[in-house]
Amino acid sequence: MESFNKINIDFITLRDNILNISGYLNCDNSQMGVYGICNGEEIQPESYDYPTRRDKTIFNFEFKIPINDKSIKLNIKSYDGINYPIRFRKFCNMSDLSRYYVKDNKLVFFDGSFNVLDFSYFKMISNEFKELFKIIKKRPDFYTQAILFRLVHLILYPFMNNKKIWVVMDRKTMADDNAEHFFKYAIKQKDGIRKFFAIHNSSRDFSRLSMLFKDKILDCDSVKHRIYYLFCDKLISSQGTEYDLNPFLNKNYPLMAGATNLDFYFLQHGVIKDNMSSWLRKYDRNPKLIVSSTIPEYKSLFDEGYNYGDKVIQLLGLPRYDNLDNIGLKKQIVIMPTWRNYLTNKEELLSSEYFKRFNSLINNEMLIEYAKNHEYEIIFKPHPELTPYLDLFNKNDYVKIDLDKKYQEIFNESALMITDYSSIFFDFSYLKKPLIYYQYANDYHYDSQNGYFQYKTMGFGPVIDNEDDLVEKIISYIDNGCKMEDIYLNRVENFFRYNDHNNSKRCYEWILSH
Repeated sequence: MESFNKINIDFITLRDNILNISGYLNCDNSQMGVYGICNGEEIQPESYDYPTRRDKTIFNFEFKIPINDKSIKLNIKSYDGINYPIRFRKFCNMSDLSRYYVKDNKLVFFDGSFNVLDFSYFKMISNEFKELFKIIKKRPDFYTQAILFRLVHLILYPFMNNKKIWVVMDRKTMADDNAEHFFKYAIKQKDGIRKFFAIHNSSRDFSRLSMLFKDKILDCDSVKHRIYYLFCDKLISSQGTEYDLNPFLNKNYPLMAGATNLDFYFLQHGVIKDNMSSWLRKYDRNPKLIVSSTIPEYKSLFDEGYNYGDKVIQLLGLPRYDNLDNIGLKKQIVIMPTWRNYLTNKEELLSSEYFKRFNSLINNEMLIEYAKNHEYEIIFKPHPELTPYLDLFNKNDYVKIDLDKKYQEIFNESALMITDYSSIFFDFSYLKKPLIYYQYANDYHYDSQNGYFQYKTMGFGPVIDNEDDLVEKIISYIDNGCKMEDIYLNRVENFFRYNDHNNSKRCYEWILSH
């Protein structure tokens, strides 16, 4: 039975000539804490508090050790003198079966101690064959695939190591987010970098992007994608989890841990408004960049338990905002609720207040009749997680459920938006058009009460909790030609840091130089 008491390693990274080792001691001893013995000298780590790691048996730590062209040998010790076993967490770039990686002309490996040596291909071969023998001896699931890809990586390494390769992606099955808009800008720059956009061939966007970018498209999880993933030095995405990004995750992870040495740049999926430190926490995600767009959002990322440094969080603006305009504006109302993560199946959805409220709204007879008489279209744009359940909704002849239009097109065309907690309202309000927050209950899966953004005092539209008042407010906006009220217009103008259509340029230049 595995011991409860152990040292768990979250990440091991080598960046800017600094070795970072972060993790936590799980221990039921009152003498909590760890220290390091680095090249014979005692060093102390930094310690952090995480909202989801406030157990009394957990001590979080991070060692930051300058390399300065010297070899490093680090042992992590506990205060109580017990040699606790060291384990590597799932998304660490080492594992029990893959205990080395190469970065910045250094070889980082674990042999009971954490070591950093000058790189040589001979040392890499020696370490690799040790790992291969361990994998063959243990024979975990899909080990033959892992061996094949590791051998390909080893053979191609001398030829591919010095090539600059960027892999850019939104969701595996959906584009049209910050990564696609960033890629459109980056692909035009003459910088000698090979750039690829990854998306699965089952996506509705695949053929469109293949026509647009041709041989720069990688079919997600294909052999070609996996090989470029092994050798890319920068992974750039609007999504923040390994599940969305890592092509080895389902089969060969953690057998492939350490075979990659990429840096991750998080363009974000939207403006952060709630306290998301229970998700975007440093111990699960270790990006080199997190893009922010507004000064309040930027400040909140230092204040709410995320624990990222000021080198990681940068105020650059979301790339997709560069393409927001009001060209093609129509008499169109869009209803765009976000998802609820706690709804995991059809039965839970059908019995939820979430389903009942929005199913009722898109079939509200008074709303449909008034919109029809004033020649306003009504569009229901479901969240991607909701699309498998659309057959559960009642349909009518007037409200259109849209699965095809790009989000940018919806934002630019629509005159009024109704949403709940979705951060897409930032995109819409950026265009200075009215929106309404339909918040019938505090049922969102993130902490919307304790984040910096308070809807009633900072929001860009009224907050309404019942359908009758909501329909009445929609009608009033139709009557005034869908003009944003002055109080909300002033909030918009004072909120966003940039409105110059240069967000992609700023992100590109920062990533290029870091």
